[in-house]
Amino acid sequence: MKIQDFSLVSGCMPVVEGSAREAVEALRAAAAMNQQDESELRSQLARMRQEHRDLDAAIEALHNIAGSDLLQMQRLKKRKLHLRDRIIEIEDQLTPDILA
Repeated sequence: MKIQDFSLVSGCMPVVEGSAREAVEALRAAAAMNQQDESELRSQLARMRQEHRDLDAAIEALHNIAGSDLLQMQRLKKRKLHLRDRIIEIEDQLTPDILA
């Protein structure tokens, strides 16, 4: 393959002339899959937010009990932080990038 076999598109990687149609079809398939992935991410996000609220309530309940298990509270807080980080990751995936 020679350099002449490539066509350059601004802002994209070079595409071999013969595979341009396959590349367009792959992009269309990816867009269709993105809609399904987005709905799955939104439902996962809703479940995680609910679990985050439940953990918040459990931590508050443990905090109000005298002599509560500190190790259990630390584990719940760690799980809550992990969920928060994952929620932020999913929200970032769902939010489109805006080019200024």
